[in-house]
Amino acid sequence: MDRPPPPSRRMLLASLATALALSLAVPLQAQAQSAAAAEIDKLLAKQAITELIYKYPRALDRGDREMLMSLAHPGAKMRFGTRDFPHWEAYVDWLIKAHDEMAGNNHRISNILIEVNGDRAVSECTGTATLLVPKEGNPNLYEERWMHSRYLDTWSRRNGKWALDGRHTVSDYRRVLDVPAELVKSRYQVIGHTGRSDPSYRHFESIKRRR
Repeated sequence: MDRPPPPSRRMLLASLATALALSLAVPLQAQAQSAAAAEIDKLLAKQAITELIYKYPRALDRGDREMLMSLAHPGAKMRFGTRDFPHWEAYVDWLIKAHDEMAGNNHRISNILIEVNGDRAVSECTGTATLLVPKEGNPNLYEERWMHSRYLDTWSRRNGKWALDGRHTVSDYRRVLDVPAELVKSRYQVIGHTGRSDPSYRHFESIKRRR
């Protein structure tokens, strides 16, 4: 019986190259999938943190203490300018009291930058506030305040939930003008404190009832 001719050197080299390529393909594919999963997790983390950042001005403008409390881990620290608060709850209590005394307030958040490293993250964003406050000791005047601040935040993910570990509020700009009370009554439109009666709560709840 005739034996088949032995494989040539070129055929052996081609077979070895194919085997090597196959042996490398599996770990490379696994590495690519792992890198993609890590990038997706980072994007999801940034989105979760961004939504928490946006909830802060909404909670302030509605006077929603429960929403404010949901943004931070229980032991979160807070520095507002040069003033330190022992924990997030103390800061929230101070915020609610300060805003309850205002005739109107409006907050905006922008310029959000976030860096994520595993279960930790840091962010910076810009906050703009327009506040209308009765002038202390003078019922005929209001103070109209414009405030531009930056929030330097630290975050962590615990049991799958992102929340604040700490915040340092840096004041970049502040302007205060005295406005006659009569002018406020005749020329200003101020929504005031609507709380949970604000139509936005019903608006968001409506999506849960739809089929």
